[in-house]
Amino acid sequence: MSTEKARNPFIVNFCETLIKKRGLELKEEAKEKELDKMYNLYETMLGRKMVEALPEEKRSQYLGITRDLGQLSFEKIEEIFSDGIPDPQAVMKQALEEFADIYLKNR
Repeated sequence: MSTEKARNPFIVNFCETLIKKRGLELKEEAKEKELDKMYNLYETMLGRKMVEALPEEKRSQYLGITRDLGQLSFEKIEEIFSDGIPDPQAVMKQALEEFADIYLKNR
């Protein structure tokens, strides 16, 4: 995988396992591209699920600051998400399961 940004090794391993389950035999460069694509897709899916899991008030607050990028800051996002999702591990697990289903169905 590219070294442009840090990657969660658990997610990378999960993606590699899905590639094997799908029966793909890729050369190293093609495998790295596939892993990057999968990782980015999973991050997007997880982000959507996290926003959906927010209580309505916090979701509205988050969507409001994303409309005005001048208001956007890591501190505000952390404030919204830090206590806004009751069970973030469950959201991550659900996203992983859905991602695996989608990826394996597209054989």
